[in-house]
Amino acid sequence: MNLKLSERPYSGTTYRPRPEIHVDAASGTFIVATPWGPREAARKVIDRMNDYLALAREDQEATSPFQKLSCLSDQANALRIATLLANEALYREENRTEYRAGVELFAGLINDDEFVWLQSGNPQILLARPGRTLIPLGSQIDLAYDLSEGGELLPALPSQLVGLDSSINLNINSFRARGGDKLVLISHSHLPTTLFGLAESEVTVDSLSRHLSRVHPDHAFWLGVLELGDVALEAAG
Repeated sequence: MNLKLSERPYSGTTYRPRPEIHVDAASGTFIVATPWGPREAARKVIDRMNDYLALAREDQEATSPFQKLSCLSDQANALRIATLLANEALYREENRTEYRAGVELFAGLINDDEFVWLQSGNPQILLARPGRTLIPLGSQIDLAYDLSEGGELLPALPSQLVGLDSSINLNINSFRARGGDKLVLISHSHLPTTLFGLAESEVTVDSLSRHLSRVHPDHAFWLGVLELGDVALEAAG
């Protein structure tokens, strides 16, 4: 599987932590973990998830304390359980008595032409498909947006984090990937409308960065563009 990521942080005059990123083209795994607190928390989430995902690839009947959901595919269940295990570990080791670390999370798995993803907090997720304009797949309202008044945004402040509680609310979904598809991932509190009118040739890190920084020049963001490769041909092969 061909997964190619281009990414860039933009600091502005405010603060947003840069994520830890894991890309494994061989297994079709992609994880973006943004730490709020010590950076080791993001690495811990990625490591816990990869441990279970590797086990699930070897044994689809691998046991876990969490029940599989009949409404999800095997791949989606594996990703969900991996995240629940990471959440439990981070809560138990860091946050049981007081809040020390939380992680915003996006994780995806691709197998044949099924791309399964889940998120807790940022980044915002958009799909760029050849011949079509950008379409949002997963939008998040963080506290910076929720508490801001007027036209000015407050500095970045998350509302959904892995590890703060023994349970967690996850957004889980999937789509059928096609050749030339790109995922646009943006950790930002309010996406400008100009993004949705971009031409296909403008869905690049450079062009997207210019649009975001022009609208909110002081507002920090992180941007990633994940190219999924020619999945249609790979799936057929």
